[in-house]
Amino acid sequence: MISQTRIAYLFLLAASLSLAPPVAAQNVDWRLHNLDLHGSRFSETDQITPENAHLLTPRWLFQHGVIDGVSNQTTPVIVDGVMYVTDSRGSVYAVNAKDGHLLWTYDVTQLLGGGRQEGYIFRHRGVTYADGVVYSAAGSFMFALDAETGDPIEGFGENGQASVILDILRLRYPDTETAISMGYWFTSAPQIHEGVLYVGATRSESMIPGGYVLAIDARTGEVLWHFNTIPQDENDQGWDIAGSTWVGGGRNGGGIWETPSIDPELGLLYIAVGNPFGDSTKRGGMNLFTDSIVALSLENGQMEWYYQQVHHDVWDYDNGQQPVLFDMVVDGEAVKALAQANKNSWLYILNRETGEPVHPIPEMPVSTETDREGEQPWPTQPIPHKANGEMMEPVSPVVPTDIDPEHLAENTVVPQYTPLGPNQIFAPGMGGGANYGPIAYSDDTGLLYVNAIDMPYNAGRGRRPKGYFSAYDPTTGELIWRQIFDGYGQAGAVVTKGGVVFVGAGSNEAGYFYAYDAKTGEELWKFNTGSGIFASPSVYMVDGEEFITVASGGGSRGRRGGDLILSFALPPQ
Repeated sequence: MISQTRIAYLFLLAASLSLAPPVAAQNVDWRLHNLDLHGSRFSETDQITPENAHLLTPRWLFQHGVIDGVSNQTTPVIVDGVMYVTDSRGSVYAVNAKDGHLLWTYDVTQLLGGGRQEGYIFRHRGVTYADGVVYSAAGSFMFALDAETGDPIEGFGENGQASVILDILRLRYPDTETAISMGYWFTSAPQIHEGVLYVGATRSESMIPGGYVLAIDARTGEVLWHFNTIPQDENDQGWDIAGSTWVGGGRNGGGIWETPSIDPELGLLYIAVGNPFGDSTKRGGMNLFTDSIVALSLENGQMEWYYQQVHHDVWDYDNGQQPVLFDMVVDGEAVKALAQANKNSWLYILNRETGEPVHPIPEMPVSTETDREGEQPWPTQPIPHKANGEMMEPVSPVVPTDIDPEHLAENTVVPQYTPLGPNQIFAPGMGGGANYGPIAYSDDTGLLYVNAIDMPYNAGRGRRPKGYFSAYDPTTGELIWRQIFDGYGQAGAVVTKGGVVFVGAGSNEAGYFYAYDAKTGEELWKFNTGSGIFASPSVYMVDGEEFITVASGGGSRGRRGGDLILSFALPPQ
């Protein structure tokens, strides 16, 4: 493992070599969590190419000093040469995007409130920016800060802090003192469009009665509308569809882990909904709208369609990543598409106007044999197929591999979707498949880039995780190329006009940051950051120079915090 001292030396050396003037005074921003409303993560920058990517050099580092909570998962946002990042609590740091020098800090630690639920673990994936304001959804609050000074925006909530989740919880639970005491908080960066913030609340494992989608006035912090992902009664939208899909009394879960996507032309917001939670014998049925993609009206939150990827989930196969929106042509017809990869290791490609599959996704029979009294397994699950009718290649194995023979002698490999029982080994494990790391889509190659985890459930102590990084052609569903590396493939990718795609690996021993040829998958470059990468990178330009930046810091599955932000660039001309 490369030491932090060694990393610091490399960055200081690189900085000393970066005194030559840039070739052109041009800035290219990264304003939203996943770059744009569609979540494409496709940057128009083209200085870094397959021919020169091997020359990438560390240029600067920044350490904010907060290493509690879960791993460093922030995605940097860059506007006008200033980078905005967060720590695991949601505090915001503004740094010079060219040299990494700190400009200002806004610490939310003492503002997150009491009633902290036992088991609450800080995690935070970044901010969003609009009209000179930086927004951070931290704890169970939304914060609005002046992008230039870091001062709270007067008129937004109380002194720049709006208690948005609590405001809507009290409509149904008037005695609630804090949102966190009910298990609600934010992990994701908000989305913003035409003066409205859109964000989802998590966490399913806290037994929340549904995950709320919120539309918030970006000027005042007032909640404009809300949608509950698990309708609790006839007063909730979608009850007529989802009400009867819960049998036995349990109606918990449905948290939202990542940022929504927006199609302004269709007027739709796309949300990935997480898993159901609680005693599965007390929630018979499909359990809508958990493990689903849901399309809501931007104007009023009215549900337009839904697509459930896992029925009656008992394997923690929930949706973690932001749906990516793109346009393509299939059999000569234009298709407004959406893609999202699930923790179940399957890639779903839908028509985002209707929610219907672009290619066949038949309901396939699965095992229903169980010894658990009262359990009612669902008899089928939707398995994506290619345009030619063959089953798609999953984003990571759905059959366990590389299991130690001694471990196999005491346990049994079972097919995916087998009802839970003792001594089972199955794939993917409960960590995924595809986790919260978002997909990238290139307008140039027409490919989707998906990172995923190969770590079977109960695989044995000697079985190490592998990352599966894959490129798919969404017009056919064909796998085009794949790279397999050591460590968790839990972070998202970014792809550029220059024809390079970047992604990181999470590991106890090291965190490699990779560059691949976007067309062929050839490895072009890698750099050992010294700790696991569980965050998605950003690409930007300052004064005509292209940078690639990523947060590093995390151990096994990101369960150990970190605080490092690194930026790379080509040697100066």
